[in-house]
Amino acid sequence: MRRFGIRLALAMLTVSVVSVAAAGCVQSGHSGSRHELFDSLDALARESSVIVVGSVTDQREEDSAGLTTTVSTVSVTNTPANPSLGENLDAESLPVAVGDVIQVRQDGKPSALHPDQEYLLFLTPTMLPGNEATQFFITGAVAGAYKRDGDQYTRIVTDSGDDLPDTIVIADAHG
Repeated sequence: MRRFGIRLALAMLTVSVVSVAAAGCVQSGHSGSRHELFDSLDALARESSVIVVGSVTDQREEDSAGLTTTVSTVSVTNTPANPSLGENLDAESLPVAVGDVIQVRQDGKPSALHPDQEYLLFLTPTMLPGNEATQFFITGAVAGAYKRDGDQYTRIVTDSGDDLPDTIVIADAHG
């Protein structure tokens, strides 16, 4: 009986050590936990349904079941094209055009987007029910978010684990 107790204690200790070690391997911070990391802009575009350049004109927080979601309203000033957009999406992509106003959802705090800032965003439909069905998520949590910095766009989070350029220049991207 005593051997069983010792074996049980050792098994519980092993499970605890493995759990703590595994928790240390999970990505944290702004990037969150994701099943795919991107190794190029083309790979990021293939998982996106639309690429937009636009400014955040408004922002609100929604609380549901203890989770805070930030919804940013973005006024679209450009829609750069990529031939591989939405290549891996099963559903029809939502069309977005210059002049449209769209909403971008981000779970958790703080939001990567800020009012009165211009961004280059790689977006994916939320596929949520109801009114949220017309909203978008940033592809790869924050991988697909670049903030305007002069004549270029700079990655918001550079330690997300993705192998993406830190800056992007888009011809005629500034409307």
